[in-house]
Amino acid sequence: MKQAQIIIISIVLIWALTSIILLRLQAKRIRGQAMQLAADEKKLAEAEQERLRANLLRAISHDLRTPLTGIIGNSLAYLENTDYLPSDEKDELVRNIYEDSNWLLHMVENLLTITHIRNQDMDIVTTEESLEEVVAESVQKFGSRHPDSQINVSIPEEFLMIPMDAILIEQVLINLCENAYYHSDSTEPIDLTVSHENDKVIFTVKDYGKGIPADKLNHLFDGAGDQISSDIYKGMGIGLAICKTIITAHHGTITGGNHDHGAVFTFTLPKNKEHYAKQDQCTLN
Repeated sequence: MKQAQIIIISIVLIWALTSIILLRLQAKRIRGQAMQLAADEKKLAEAEQERLRANLLRAISHDLRTPLTGIIGNSLAYLENTDYLPSDEKDELVRNIYEDSNWLLHMVENLLTITHIRNQDMDIVTTEESLEEVVAESVQKFGSRHPDSQINVSIPEEFLMIPMDAILIEQVLINLCENAYYHSDSTEPIDLTVSHENDKVIFTVKDYGKGIPADKLNHLFDGAGDQISSDIYKGMGIGLAICKTIITAHHGTITGGNHDHGAVFTFTLPKNKEHYAKQDQCTLN
């Protein structure tokens, strides 16, 4: 009987040791798979970043070259024909030079913004800002650039303070409104609507024009399909890619598409800084 008990105990011990060894091998295999998966995901992320960088460079080259060509062409026409052109045509040439120069300045501002954010590894400093004041400032700046534009604004009646970098969010709103202004091919007013629910604030910019071509919808924010119109040089360029970068840095989301009578872009921002802390903790983990 005693010998039988020893045999049983030995068998149990052998089984237990075997199970432990198998579990350790399984855990090692799982860790190896996890490490390989992480490495593969890193490679995919790096490849995606490289693709976005290449697309942005193409968009930048287009958006900077075209206004520069316009400035050079109009300047040359003015200098070579200054003694023969009537005053109204001279004024038109100067006006074209001014508009191209202003657009070029706006492009450089966008480039500086996206460079700053990416150099900071998507880390931005947010402060509590009045939603009403940020929207009002954005609309005022947009209106000063485009005096003939019309925009309908709707914001919540409640006084809301939202954590954000106000200058960057203003730039997003201006970029989206300018896209609607340039590409809708419509004289209808642009709608800028702000609402809120649960833990987020929702911004919507809607135009009532021709909408976005179907083949561009999947590439709105990567710089690859931003040249919506071939006859208007002021394409979306890097504008939407910058919007994406800014909103992502704010831990928000941004989408674009069509509605029944034009194009619509929507982005969200968290209502409070706790969301930022949670997102940062998830990133660290």
